[in-house]
Amino acid sequence: MQQCVDKLLQGLEEFDEPAAFYKGNRIVQANQKFAELFERDIAEFKDLPIIDICHNESIEMIRDFIRRRARKDVDVPQHYEAAFRTTNRSKVMMIVDVLKLHNTEGGVLAILHEKG
Repeated sequence: MQQCVDKLLQGLEEFDEPAAFYKGNRIVQANQKFAELFERDIAEFKDLPIIDICHNESIEMIRDFIRRRARKDVDVPQHYEAAFRTTNRSKVMMIVDVLKLHNTEGGVLAILHEKG
């Protein structure tokens, strides 16, 4: 599984897509474009709680989506807007696309783009 995630994140990076793979409420791995978007070192994302990069106004929505995905709720949005925090900016609106991946034990791929 890890090799597939590595290749997927690398492939997305080649197309300038900031992406991270997460399980439950923690980021497992991110690509360099994702790290650049959040103005952090790529190593900082290993096992980082997703809430640590969320702006306060989006925390409850993101927590709700995580809980619902864990229950396999098929009505959780796969495309939405949310507010996040970067190292130097306290609030950044982003467009989020979430893809459930098969054979990853509940893993999810998130692709983010700054809105605007």
